[in-house]
Amino acid sequence: MPGVASVGQLVAVIQSQLAARGRAATGKATPRKTRAGAGREAGGLKALIELRVRQIGADDPARGRKAFRVFLESVLLAELGEELNADPRFHQLVDDVQRTLESDARCAPLVQDAITHLLAGKPADPTTGN
Repeated sequence: MPGVASVGQLVAVIQSQLAARGRAATGKATPRKTRAGAGREAGGLKALIELRVRQIGADDPARGRKAFRVFLESVLLAELGEELNADPRFHQLVDDVQRTLESDARCAPLVQDAITHLLAGKPADPTTGN
């Protein structure tokens, strides 16, 4: 399924950016946290993302962007640690990462594929991100 492959590619891009940022900040490789985060397995993460996306109103004009935000935030928390959810700087980081991914010519199609997948296969409207 193309959406799933694209979502996997997008996660790989996010992980490589985080690793590069960690190396740049410390000058050495940073240990990678497990995806399970605080004991959460990949299946649980997927279920949480699906639940949160279903809670976004079907008539919400920003539904696609919000669904991608849920995905991005969940992946980053699983990768970096759930405790960051309480840090306002983390939420600013998520905003910055989302904006960067959406505006990058190589990543934007992956973002759209992820949105399509997150919204259960409904084609995303490229003019609105939904």
